[in-house]
Amino acid sequence: MKILWLTLIFINLSVVIAGEERALGKSPRGLLIGDAFTALADDEYSLFYNPALLGRHSGFTFHPFNPTVTGTNVLSDQSRFEDLGDDPGDIADAMLGFPIHVGANFAPGFKMGNFGLVALMNSQSNLNLQNKVSPTLDVDFRNDRGFIAGFGAPIQGSYTQLGGGTQLSLGVSVKYIDRESINGAYYLLGTTLMDAVGAEDPTQILNELGKVRGQGWGFDLGVDYIKSNGGTTFSAGLAFLDVVTNLQTEDNENDYEVQSQPMQVNFGTSYAQKLGEAIGYTLSVDIKRLSENVEFMRRVHLGGEVNLTPALSVLAGMNALDNYSYGLKLNMGLVKAYAGFYGVETGESLGQEDSDRFLVYLSLFEFNFMP
Repeated sequence: MKILWLTLIFINLSVVIAGEERALGKSPRGLLIGDAFTALADDEYSLFYNPALLGRHSGFTFHPFNPTVTGTNVLSDQSRFEDLGDDPGDIADAMLGFPIHVGANFAPGFKMGNFGLVALMNSQSNLNLQNKVSPTLDVDFRNDRGFIAGFGAPIQGSYTQLGGGTQLSLGVSVKYIDRESINGAYYLLGTTLMDAVGAEDPTQILNELGKVRGQGWGFDLGVDYIKSNGGTTFSAGLAFLDVVTNLQTEDNENDYEVQSQPMQVNFGTSYAQKLGEAIGYTLSVDIKRLSENVEFMRRVHLGGEVNLTPALSVLAGMNALDNYSYGLKLNMGLVKAYAGFYGVETGESLGQEDSDRFLVYLSLFEFNFMP
């Protein structure tokens, strides 16, 4: 039962497996359309995807309360947990190769004209028990705090949300990150894990597992192109995230290094068509992680959204070949909500290991003042 007790502690603390994209924040809408969002992120998550999309914005937008909660979708493999009993060996067998994920993301901020500022509050945790012969618990924990400020400058053409138009924009953002992280593999019956289980308080548990802290600055660059006649809209974007983001680890007795924030180059394109008043559809494609050595199909993200009514939309997508997402959006003005399921590739190679997850998002009191 000790392994379950340790799992619950990480869940309550809010605790990414090697191979998963290390992002500072993800849009719930983006996750539900396969994360094909580089050319669509003109919402509160613009600065997490492409600062150049701020070039489309006008007026004043305020989003003060918008938490997202994600977790493992245990419904995807219910039979694994039937008739567990109390034997630790049976429990370990059931947990073997089943990634446990818990995440919480909060991104309050505002946009004023082509300038945006968003707070960075993101906690991601994963546990994964591997190797039946010599069971090892992979722990990947990251807790980020900070902010991102950016500006998008239209350099050619003109575009407005109401009138459409054609516009090319460049964007830049600067960020500050304060990160706590754990990244290691621990023998299930080893002294490190046993000492952590026997610790008296949550802080001591994390310290026993090698938690380290670091801070640093970074910046992003982006390009955005949009062409719209009001009825149909085509857009394309290229984002260079964390071009130079250096985190300096605080001194610690084991000389561990805080998890780095690697550079990512993402390209995306989208097409949207209105079929009536607030009714229509959107299709999007992203080719992500162009700066990393990963398989091509792992780069591909596909998504779609159908607006059924002014308040209700259906979303679906696919990424990394066989990870599907689907969900609903409800927009009642000052209240906006998303709920659904999505899958991500978490293994070192394509198809090695998937993680099925759920998400729930709620935004309250968001408003946009147009001049």
